[in-house]
Amino acid sequence: MKWFKQILSMVIALVMTVGMLSGCAGQQGEPKTDDTDQQVSSGGETAENDKQKDNKDKEDSTDKQESNVPDYLNAEGFPIVKEPITMTAMVSKHVSQPSWSEMLVWQEYEKKTGIKIQWQEVTSELTEKRNLALASGEYPDLFYRAGVGDADPLKYGSQGIFIALNDLIDQYAPNFKRVLEENPSAAKAAHTADGNIYSFVQYTDSDPVQINPKLYINKSWLQKVGKEMPKTTDELYEVFKAFKEGDPNGNGKNDEIPWTAQSLGLVMNCLYGAWGLRNRGNDHGSVDMDEETGKLRFIPVQPEYKEMLEYINKLYKEGLLDQEIFTMNVPQLVAKGDQKIVGAFSHTNTQQIGKTGEEYFEGLHEALEGPHGDKLWAKRGNVGARGAFVITDKCKYPEAAVRWIDYFYSEEGGRFVFLGVEGKSYEQKSDGSYEFLDEIVNNIPEGSTFDQAISKYVPYAGGGIPALQKTEYFKGGETHPGSLKAAQNMVPYTPKEIWSKFNFTLDEVDQKAALESDINGYVNQMYPQFIQGKVPFTEWDNYVAEIEKMGLKDYLELYAKGYERYNQ
Repeated sequence: MKWFKQILSMVIALVMTVGMLSGCAGQQGEPKTDDTDQQVSSGGETAENDKQKDNKDKEDSTDKQESNVPDYLNAEGFPIVKEPITMTAMVSKHVSQPSWSEMLVWQEYEKKTGIKIQWQEVTSELTEKRNLALASGEYPDLFYRAGVGDADPLKYGSQGIFIALNDLIDQYAPNFKRVLEENPSAAKAAHTADGNIYSFVQYTDSDPVQINPKLYINKSWLQKVGKEMPKTTDELYEVFKAFKEGDPNGNGKNDEIPWTAQSLGLVMNCLYGAWGLRNRGNDHGSVDMDEETGKLRFIPVQPEYKEMLEYINKLYKEGLLDQEIFTMNVPQLVAKGDQKIVGAFSHTNTQQIGKTGEEYFEGLHEALEGPHGDKLWAKRGNVGARGAFVITDKCKYPEAAVRWIDYFYSEEGGRFVFLGVEGKSYEQKSDGSYEFLDEIVNNIPEGSTFDQAISKYVPYAGGGIPALQKTEYFKGGETHPGSLKAAQNMVPYTPKEIWSKFNFTLDEVDQKAALESDINGYVNQMYPQFIQGKVPFTEWDNYVAEIEKMGLKDYLELYAKGYERYNQ
């Protein structure tokens, strides 16, 4: 074999020599290539390599996600689970609703998903019952429209009772994730101060719902007293004066109530903007921005707020505002509407005054201009309930729960939860609009209501539904013709910037709650007394001083921290 080793050595040597000559030729003997061509070639190869790497990373990420999908779950599509499962959920049941298990939407969704929800329905004392369940450890898998407070996601999330959803949303909630990506206000509200998401928020993209309340005027009375739709607060006063003195209902009695509502707060909400208040929307009812200084301000101590209360006091003293406004409720409001003694009322929709609301009442044509030229109509932000849907550590199927709720943040899922099943509860009209079936809305039994009729099919009576809510498929009273037009009239006068909910740390939440208990409690005690004249406005400075002693400066400093965090 000696000869074979000699031949092998010669071959190896020859190969090495050829390799060295080839390398030298490449460096010295080959013609130079154009630098640009070389760069393009190199860049192209690099780009192609990067592309291949990105694709590989995506494939690896997808493979990793798919490998993390539990055996019981389908990663996408319906049904959500391979075998039926059951989860428990606490829910607030509205007086108009049947048992939630009887609703068409939930019966159909169980078939669609393979997931049965055992609803723990609460009809009264929701806060107490929810808190008791959490304190005792006897709480359900889910809280769905259960009045979870804005601070609760962080509070119970930090304790591990509400689970963090960040990774689950990334993997299993493409619809909700898109809502957060496309709407910064929703993302800010969904994240808590520790950077986690512990809840699915209620998200509304509907001016008729967000512009709440509106002011509706009896248009037949306007004609009878020879007045136009008011454009200023002074004109509103003159209209109400004519209603009071002109017997527009024609019964020969001085029984007209120029302005009423189911609460004094709804009256005040129609006037804030005329004094330039709530210039960042309604979600922060007592705090907005001082446009001159660029600093936060506490609305109930502002001179403009005092002027607004003086205006309402004038209406009340002269009988132009319902004398029962401090104790009003919905049945009383409807009764007064039926008696044809109401000239104007404040609410989200015309139906609140009774069956004749749509026929006789019309929303203001434009926002009221106040004494200093302010012409603003505040609206709510896009995010309603921050804790609209949470998953607890009791839940054995958190991935399925996320997939279950995420559907309602799609257009299709939104239609489903607010309208039900096409052909069974609603239809699409030739113009593309959606409406409940005529046999449902045109055959409401005597003594029943619209909410009761549609609640056999869909769950939205009472509000707070964790879903994407849009005008096109939300068919509550807010989107009926008169209410829709009233909202559209106000759109040009809404604030350019609407604050969503701020985030506070747990320590800040506790401090803020303690201060609010004293300050807001005192404010809520005093403004009705100013309006009724029980406390004269000569006491205003003492009122402001009392609020300052309660820690107003500390309160605004806490609020400023939340505002700073909101703008990060």
